[in-house]
Amino acid sequence: MPIQQMINTILNRVREPSSWGGFAILLAMFGLSQEETSAITELLAAAAALGSVFISEKGDRS
Repeated sequence: MPIQQMINTILNRVREPSSWGGFAILLAMFGLSQEETSAITELLAAAAALGSVFISEKGDRS
């Protein structure tokens, strides 16, 4: 797989709101304190919720 195609694939995944939930889980696994994990998780959840309102699904381009 060419490097540009790999980068585009990664960027497309990052733009999906569901990816932000995965990022929150990964951050929680890196030994952050409960307060830090909670704050980061809440911010990412808010960003994912906001993104899900404004980002269309792949098949829906209306």
